[in-house]
Amino acid sequence: MFRCCMSVRLKLILFLLVLFSVAIASSALTFKLESYGEEKLAWVIHTHDVITNSEKLLSSMKDAETGQRGFLLTQEIHYLQPYYTGIADSKQLLSTLQELTKDNQKQQEALKYIEKSMTLKFEELATTIDLVQQDQLPKALSLVKEDKGKAYMDDLREDLNQFTNIELLLLEQRKGDFKENRSQLVTLIKMQIAFLIFLAIGSFFFMKRNVFDPLKLLLFSTKKMQKGHKLDIADIVEKNEMGKLLSAFYQMNEVVHEKTEALTYKAHHDELTGLKNRSMVNTELQAALHQAAKTNTKVAVYFLDLNKFKEINDTLGHDVGDEVLKKTAQLLTETVRSRDNVFRLGGDEFLVIGQGIAQCSGVKKLTSKLLEQFKFPVNIGSEPLSISPSVGVAIYPDDSIDGEELIKFADIAMYEAKKEKGNSYKEFAPIMLKRETD
Repeated sequence: MFRCCMSVRLKLILFLLVLFSVAIASSALTFKLESYGEEKLAWVIHTHDVITNSEKLLSSMKDAETGQRGFLLTQEIHYLQPYYTGIADSKQLLSTLQELTKDNQKQQEALKYIEKSMTLKFEELATTIDLVQQDQLPKALSLVKEDKGKAYMDDLREDLNQFTNIELLLLEQRKGDFKENRSQLVTLIKMQIAFLIFLAIGSFFFMKRNVFDPLKLLLFSTKKMQKGHKLDIADIVEKNEMGKLLSAFYQMNEVVHEKTEALTYKAHHDELTGLKNRSMVNTELQAALHQAAKTNTKVAVYFLDLNKFKEINDTLGHDVGDEVLKKTAQLLTETVRSRDNVFRLGGDEFLVIGQGIAQCSGVKKLTSKLLEQFKFPVNIGSEPLSISPSVGVAIYPDDSIDGEELIKFADIAMYEAKKEKGNSYKEFAPIMLKRETD
């Protein structure tokens, strides 16, 4: 009898030791995979930052060129303000890109070509302005007509496109690494759940034969179920060390699962506004186009850019700018239908995918609703503030059947709309492509 009791005790101790070891190993592996996933997510965000800053760099160069052209045409000194601001911003953004890509020798080489094109463009802009200030306007205009400045900007665009394409490839690679890590984490959770199931079955028969009174536990659980109460894992194990350990292991799996879902959400959504981010645009747009092809309906791609947003940031501060972005996201979300999608691409740019539109009048109707939301000032903190978007739209299949082209055409139409003051809207037209190349 004594030997039998010792044997049962030894089995129980060994059982606890195995369970404890597996719990520690599983926790350590889960922590390692989670840390690796956070690192990959950080690289995805880093690559997004590089792409966003490269787009801002080109925009700043355009601002500087716009200021120079305005000064040449009017000789009014206030046109030099966007010129100097554009140059300062361009240099700062180039420095930021150099810092962000300092671990990538190939991108550093590309930035050297970009810096060279920028320097040549700056020199051309400065020369024409100096000539005007010296009362040599004809000579300045003659220099502009030589199109050297346009050639420098074309070289800069090409270099930035190559630079951005490399970052997009890196983005896809890093997204793939993140998805692989997530898959590994899900696999680990499934293995843990499978192990828990196996362990629960083994524990049941072990306790039934050697330690616990299964009849008492069964009667208790049956009575609880008859009363309509939900069973917890604590109900199917005894209230002792073994039961506590099993409960903790179950709770650990739930925590890991929740963290995996949180990481996935963070990778695909904008942290400030809660909208889906750039990484989800192509997937959602392709799904919308596929559904439209099946149902013979239209898809409208709206590209929105906030007017004078940089001025708001500079004069009222970035906290107010962030509130403007969040309010814009709220207004767009409240305006669109449940089947439509709203994205924040970065900075002050937003994208709306309108789905299931029967005819062009439906596009105009949704456009009117979007612009109507921004007709009156909104309260940012305690102060009223006007939010003014420029909107460009491209329509499937009228303008293109390709998702990337629809986004590009909507972007081009948005820049056409931006030439008008206040809340403005333009539908894409093929003639805009000629203006873009000009």
